[in-house]
Parts: sequence; C-alpha cells; structure tokens
Amino acid sequence: MPSLTSDPPGPARTGRPVAVAVVVGAVTTAVLLWGSVGSRIRLVRDDVTVPDPARPLHGWFPSSAAELRAWPLDGVTWLLTRVAPSGVVQSGVTVLAVLGAGVGVGVLLRRHGAAAVVAGTVAATWNPYVAERLLVGQPAVLLGYAAIPWVVLVARSTTPLGRRLVLLALVAAPAAVTPWGGLVVLGGALAATASRPGRTWRDVLPVGLLGTLWCAPWLVPALVAGGVGADPDGAAAFALADDTGGGAWLSAVLGGGIWATGAVPGSRASVLALGCSLALLAAAVCGVVLVARRDGRRGVVAALLLLGPATLLAVASGPALTLVTRAQAIAGVALFRDQHRLMAPAVVAAAVLVGLVAGRAASWGARPVGTGVGLVVVALSVGTVADLPTLLRESYRPVSFPTDWPEAVGAAGADDGAVLSLPWQPLRRPGWRGPGPAFLDPTPRAVGTPVLTSVVLTVSRDGRAVEVDDAPTADGTDWARGVVSDESLRRHGVTRVVEWLDTPGALPVPGPGWVLLHEGPAFRVWDVSRASRAS
Repeated sequence: MPSLTSDPPGPARTGRPVAVAVVVGAVTTAVLLWGSVGSRIRLVRDDVTVPDPARPLHGWFPSSAAELRAWPLDGVTWLLTRVAPSGVVQSGVTVLAVLGAGVGVGVLLRRHGAAAVVAGTVAATWNPYVAERLLVGQPAVLLGYAAIPWVVLVARSTTPLGRRLVLLALVAAPAAVTPWGGLVVLGGALAATASRPGRTWRDVLPVGLLGTLWCAPWLVPALVAGGVGADPDGAAAFALADDTGGGAWLSAVLGGGIWATGAVPGSRASVLALGCSLALLAAAVCGVVLVARRDGRRGVVAALLLLGPATLLAVASGPALTLVTRAQAIAGVALFRDQHRLMAPAVVAAAVLVGLVAGRAASWGARPVGTGVGLVVVALSVGTVADLPTLLRESYRPVSFPTDWPEAVGAAGADDGAVLSLPWQPLRRPGWRGPGPAFLDPTPRAVGTPVLTSVVLTVSRDGRAVEVDDAPTADGTDWARGVVSDESLRRHGVTRVVEWLDTPGALPVPGPGWVLLHEGPAFRVWDVSRASRAS
C-alpha cells in the first residue's frame, strides 16, 4: 500500500508524536482488552490453544489440508510455548495485533501533529474490522492488518537497501505466521517500494525475493502437496454480509461485513454506530480531497484504497459470485475467499485519512482546537462499536481445562496410529467452558499423533445453511450420526478414539474390540486398535 502521507522527516521532529502514538495506542488497547487477556487460556471460536501443545508436524511438511491451513502459525506457537505458558503466548498475539495496528498508523502520521496521531491511532485500533476479526477468534489474522503501516513505513524510508530489507523482515515476521498475512505484507511492501519516487526495479526485486522467503514456510508445503482443495460452497459462505442494514457494500466500506453472524456486535445495527461510522467515512473522503489537492496521483490512490476493495468485493459477493464459486477449483484461491478479511488495507487507509483530516483541522486553530478534534474522532471511533470491550470480555473468558484432560491426552497419544475425535463436528460447547462462543476442537494441538476432526462448517446466509467441507470423507456422514464401523477405523488407520462429553453431537456405541483406556468427567478414550485390525 503506497503511503498517503508525505515522506518521513528526521527523528528530531517526530519523537514527541511517536511517543503520543505509543501512549494512545497502549491506553486504547488496554481499554479494549482489559479482562480479555492474561496468563490463562482462552477458547474463542478459531482461537484455541491447550496447556501443553504437542509438536504440530508428524513429518517434514503438513500432511493434511487442516495442518497446512494452520501452518506456520501452529509451529511458531509451539516454539513460543517452550519458553512461555500457552495463555501468555495466546494473549501476546492478541495484544500485539491490536496495539501494533494503532501505533503503526500513529507513527505514519507523526509529522502531521498530535491530533492526527491520536485520531489515526484510535481509528485503527477501535473499529468494526478489528471487532469482528477478534470476535470470530482470529487475532493472528489481525497481525497482517497490524503490519501494513509498519511495512509501508519501512519500505518508503530512505534507509540503505540492505538495512531496509532487514527491517522489512522484522516488521513482516509477525504477519507471516499466516499465509494471508504473508501475502498482504508482501503486496504492501512491493507497492510502497515501487511508489516512492526514484525507486527502480533494482529496489523492488529484492523486496519481492524477500517476501517470497517469508512466505516459503507455507508456500513450499503447498506446492509439494499440489495445492489445497477448496469447497466451492465456500465462496457463498464467506462472501461479504450486511451488518448495517444498508447492504454489503456499505457494511464493508464502514469496516464491517463479516460472514459470521455470531461475530457481529449487537451495536452494529444501532443508529449511533451507523451515524459514527458514516461520519468517519465522510472524514476519510475529506482526507482523499486533501491528498488530491497536494498530489493528484496520490489522491487517486487514496480513493482507490478507501473505496476500491469494498466495491470489488461487493461485486464478487453479488453479481460475480458464480464466477468466484467456479474459481475455488484453482489452487490458492481459497486464501482470498474470506472477503471481509481482505478489507484490511482499506481500513488502514481510512484511519490514515481520518488522521490527516484531524491534523489539518487542528492546524487551523489554537491548541484546544487540536485537542477537541482529536477527542471528536476518538468519540466517533468508540461509537462505531460501543459495546466492544464488553463483548470481548464475554467471549475471551479465561478457562481451565478439566482435571482429566492430561490423562485423556496421554491415553490418546500412547500409540502411533491416528486418533479420531468425536462427536464428528468441528465446534465444541462443553459445560466446563462456561458462557461464551463455541470453539474449534483443540485435540490436534495436544496429541502428538495425527488427529481426525471434522472441518465441516455451517454458515447461515440469507436464511439458508451453507455447508463448507474442504476435506470431505466418505465416513463423515456416518460418524456425524454416531456410527463408527471397524472398517472405517481401519480405512483411516485409527487406533484411538477420543470422546468429548457434555457437548452437542452423537457419540458411538462401543464395538466388541473397543477397550476403555480412560473415563473421566469430561472425556473418554478408547483403544480401538484390535477393532481396526479386524478382518
């Protein structure tokens, strides 16, 4: 993403604004995440971990579609849990994602005054995009969003090429733990490098090569595996949604539009939220005008960044949905099917543009005017998702795994065969979780052998249920009904069956060759090796 601001000044002129960005970003992050992070584990939809994670790979490369989609995040997380508790690592990712985005935008705006820094920092931290990605349980995805301003800052700096590449690798590293994050910072680094006056292909090419290297941990396994299959129904399931009542395009251009209804804050439908969001959008449009008056080419870029993604995605999720559905057969396209996620550059651009307007407005009056402008933007940002801190505390409640968890994990991993985790559905809702959203089955992260879990996701779209299954198995229908035959166990090399108790879904009737290894209040583990070897 090219810079919308002027090129950076010397450090002597920017020290105080940078300090303001850090302080405002830290305060905003603390208000949002107070009670939602800490040393204990959280289980929130996609964001799951376990007390003692097992090594994630059972070979040189990910061996399944599920492993590949979670790679290299699971590997990095496992390494970090060797030196820090799982809950600390998990919360650290959340804090870094939220804080990094706000401070990064604030630093980009550092030469435009304190009001610009305050406005941009808060707008980048407290908005519907951040809210909905956190509520769907994807703080790791937000690392890519948070890295965008830092990548732009480094790529457009006057630092010598060698040092610039080292700094780029450092600021891109957190984002690159997910495939999408690696790609978005690669695109941002290339665009920012190429857009700086005086740069040639000799400057752009090394950046492209470096970006390929930070994508290699997932790109190489994907190429070895020949691409990851994607269910064509995913195009409709993960298309933009309307969370404002004004249509998918308006929802997206205001930072919302996520496909998961459970991740949409209740306040998004309020008149207050819509009014605040529209006011910030109007400010961002004014920012486009300011940029255009100074540099027409940059003004066009600003307009495209602000409105282009929502427009393209609204077409892709509407008139062109059939074409997008067919494109799911192309390897790699699935990386882009979660359309709300792709709004990240536009949300960053909006925050920068709002900051520019606040800085310009503050320059027209005395110091109290600047303070007032900054406070107005803060109030508008908070108004877009006024209930966000409460929703995060309710969703990111600390949990304690049941007392029989270690024994169940030990029994499940006592053999080299595969483990079947039941009930056969991807989400768990056990009573010991307490109030809060369901969460993905974390068994694969705890057991050191291959684990079979359902990846079928049912998404409600326009009053109908859309089922997405990227790794279909012929036995899945029977397993979902609680019918587990010896033949199906043998076909998948299953020697252990883990049963989650007190969670929705059908459990099987044990067969003649099933041997009970563990039975506790929350889990049962069966040795089915004899049944799976039966002829």
